[in-house]
Amino acid sequence: MVTFRTLEHMQQLLAETSGPDASLIHTSHRAFQSEKLEPTLYLDGGSSFLKLGRWSEKASEFIVQTVSWEEGEEALSGIFQQFLSEGTEYIVASLVFAPSKERLNELFKVLGEQYDFEVVWLDHASIEGLDLRIKYSPVNSLGLDRLIAAYGAHAFCSGSVVVVDLGSAVTVDSLTQTQFDGGVIAPGLKAVQVGMQQITPHLPIPSAQKTSEFPPKSTQNALWWGQYAFWVAGIEGMILEVARAANTQDIILTGGDAIWFFDQVVNQGREDWPVQDAAVGFNVGTQKDPSLEGMKVVVRPHLVLEGLRYLSRKSCF
Repeated sequence: MVTFRTLEHMQQLLAETSGPDASLIHTSHRAFQSEKLEPTLYLDGGSSFLKLGRWSEKASEFIVQTVSWEEGEEALSGIFQQFLSEGTEYIVASLVFAPSKERLNELFKVLGEQYDFEVVWLDHASIEGLDLRIKYSPVNSLGLDRLIAAYGAHAFCSGSVVVVDLGSAVTVDSLTQTQFDGGVIAPGLKAVQVGMQQITPHLPIPSAQKTSEFPPKSTQNALWWGQYAFWVAGIEGMILEVARAANTQDIILTGGDAIWFFDQVVNQGREDWPVQDAAVGFNVGTQKDPSLEGMKVVVRPHLVLEGLRYLSRKSCF
């Protein structure tokens, strides 16, 4: 049977059972114990994908599976059955798209005919008034994923930090030790590419691979440079502006494109812009503008899952 609980109930339950190997007390599944996985499944429902994660005590990280919302009910049911058959007893979830909650609740009711588990849905009302003051108006218009990611950062950061979530959309948020201080919402790279194709359908599809040719000598390469360089430079610039306003050099990258963006910008996997000296006729290199290279940048790709775990186990930290 499935039972729907409140966040407060989950916090009290985990506080009562906290202690050495407490998360394994009610679990008998051998594979589950060998990995030392907590019996809680955390769900981060984004705009395009549903991310499911279990915390591994052995590896000190989340074991994550991602599924598209476009998958049918049979595929979703199979994924949840796998987790439930491996000893999952609790599901702690948040969504950015409300209709998906009804879809999952119907699925949980069906699965409840075969498995016993409890579900906790996090919302603004259950989180508001905890550790962080929210400087955002109205508070319930703040994306739940942004708020929970802020708590994920709050769990291990001792000062001001900029949280950058790179997914279908990009959010760049300012966070202090006690306060969510607002932020910026921008389109993700795919949104820029799709939007360009919709508005200018007569133009070709951009090159799939990046090119060092600059200035570009073909329309496909010109589109690639215009979209890739425009987006990367724009997001980097916005991060720097928010960091300057927050007076911090600490940056956390999270979300599906976090590792790729880190490689492109911080590890310099991107193509630099050659500057051609017209009078002399040779490449004089690139101008060194302010960049993320001098910042303290870390990647935590599952920050929303970390926030869900922190909030559900708040009494245990």
